[in-house]
Amino acid sequence: MTNSGGMEARFLDYGCILTHLILPDRSGEPVDVVLGYDDLASYEADGTYFGALVGRYANRIKNAAFALNGKEYHLTPNDGPNHLHGVLSKRVFRGTVGDECVRFTYTSPDGEDGLPGTVRITVTCGLDDNNVLTLRYEAVSDADTVLNLTNHSYFNLAGHRSGKVDEQLLQIAADAFLETADDTCPTGHILPVSGVMDFRRLRRIGQGFPAACEQMELVGGYDHCYVLRPHAAPAALAYCPKTGITLTVVTTQPGLQLYSGNYLEDNPLPGKGGTRYHRRSGFALETEHYPCSPNFPDFPTTVLRAGETYRQTTMYQLQVNRGEEN
Repeated sequence: MTNSGGMEARFLDYGCILTHLILPDRSGEPVDVVLGYDDLASYEADGTYFGALVGRYANRIKNAAFALNGKEYHLTPNDGPNHLHGVLSKRVFRGTVGDECVRFTYTSPDGEDGLPGTVRITVTCGLDDNNVLTLRYEAVSDADTVLNLTNHSYFNLAGHRSGKVDEQLLQIAADAFLETADDTCPTGHILPVSGVMDFRRLRRIGQGFPAACEQMELVGGYDHCYVLRPHAAPAALAYCPKTGITLTVVTTQPGLQLYSGNYLEDNPLPGKGGTRYHRRSGFALETEHYPCSPNFPDFPTTVLRAGETYRQTTMYQLQVNRGEEN
């Protein structure tokens, strides 16, 4: 998809993956601001979830188990003993072109990932002339289940091959975050943001490195779910002084997982153009419900009742400051 301003978004029907997000920077040079690969085989072998739709349950479910309607369900453990993200990133969606959008559909069979219900999933991706990329998620299940969907793009607003994002700035509309254990699962406690966990004001991502607090030391950087202020717009804002590119995120979701690419250096696969991505080569802003919600009744529910429609929307707007670098 392209717009009148020269912005371009490319998707695969495999995993509903956003492979490229390109726009002119302040000098007019095209910049691709998402990490990814040049070929399908790499996406098939990928373990980083570059650009993918993740689910049926995005993020983690501790011990890969939860109870629903008095019955315990056991999911596929794929992150130690825990369940992480699910298999949708490895499924082929049916893509159809609509008016100024592309629509991807997939029917997840009952029992996929160990989850109940046959779930019909639709993701509608649109790009407008205001440089807004909109992702609309809808789903219907024939049985009670849990569902948590998000896009797992890694952003680097200086360009995907430019190295670490430490000098880029980030702001998140959150006064609290979920305390995390050393397995990256939430403990159930919600903590006020403070110190390097506080992004209420725009600041350098690299200000938190080397890991400057116990929460970051546990998981090697940022890999935490922030509790968004209700109806906050934007939910997050990021800015790159080098290119002048600003990313704003607006979402209907209650949480945002900030991931600073802590383990990208473990990825053996070369990225686009042969680029070797290293730790903190990109950051993910995963708009979602909280991890492990089925096991914490106080968290916003992720239960989708039979016949009800799941609806969530996230919008990414990219703008360029044409002034000098500052």
